[in-house]
Amino acid sequence: MLLFTGLIATSYSVGDLIADSLAPSALTVLRFLLAGLIFAAVLAARRQLAWPGPSSLLRFGVIGFLLAAYFVSMFEALRWTDPVSAGAVFTLVPLMSAAIAAPLLGQRLGPRVWLGLAVGAAGALWVLFDGSLTRLAAFHLGYGELVFWPGCLAYAAYAPLVRKFHRGESLAEINFFAILMGGLLTGLYGLSDIAATPWINLPWTIYLGIAHLAVFTTAATFLLIKFASLHLPAAKVMDYTYLLPAVVALYEGLIGHGWPSWPVIAGIAIAALAVAIIEFAYESPSFSG
Repeated sequence: MLLFTGLIATSYSVGDLIADSLAPSALTVLRFLLAGLIFAAVLAARRQLAWPGPSSLLRFGVIGFLLAAYFVSMFEALRWTDPVSAGAVFTLVPLMSAAIAAPLLGQRLGPRVWLGLAVGAAGALWVLFDGSLTRLAAFHLGYGELVFWPGCLAYAAYAPLVRKFHRGESLAEINFFAILMGGLLTGLYGLSDIAATPWINLPWTIYLGIAHLAVFTTAATFLLIKFASLHLPAAKVMDYTYLLPAVVALYEGLIGHGWPSWPVIAGIAIAALAVAIIEFAYESPSFSG
């Protein structure tokens, strides 16, 4: 999950660079198309590329819808907010994922895990409001953050539902059909934007960015999170995302977009502290689920 966090953080910086050049739906469809081709090639090489049947397609369709909602909302949000703020919204995913997994999977979390989740959420909120108690008291969020929030809720349901819907399929099979269904749903939603996109006139740097998103932050991270989702509780799968604002801030600083203010850095540190709290809680002999 550390590798997952490092890779997923690049999607915010890269997405911020190309989000204004393409409609979110068009960008998501092309990203899914390239990632889907990768998984199709893997399945074909293993001779596992077969139609799963209507009931399985429904399961994959639900997972694909959640992915599509997340990616479309992320690219739309990056048109209005900065990558660090978007990453901070994403760090609320572990708390929401744990709340969803409790009734869905019966996963019980100890008080120290809930403490870690609460600390991480507090750090995320501190980043979102730029360390301003006035803005926090008014709970005034920007348009980009509000757009991204439902997408993060969809992503929070993703890890528990992957585990709930798993019927013994390989990771590559789950990935391929989830991406296929997510791409189809996104294509139907954004058909007019996709048709209006001047694909031939787009600069090669846009396609390079999309290729990076497809290979490293879609195909690779799908494998990582699905593997983790089948072996770890939902809260622990997502707890490393509390490091996301720190990694995004590092990337943004290194590429010359500036470093965050000290109040924001304090919020990032609080969110990162949540990882240590949750990891210690799971390793403790008294932890029961």
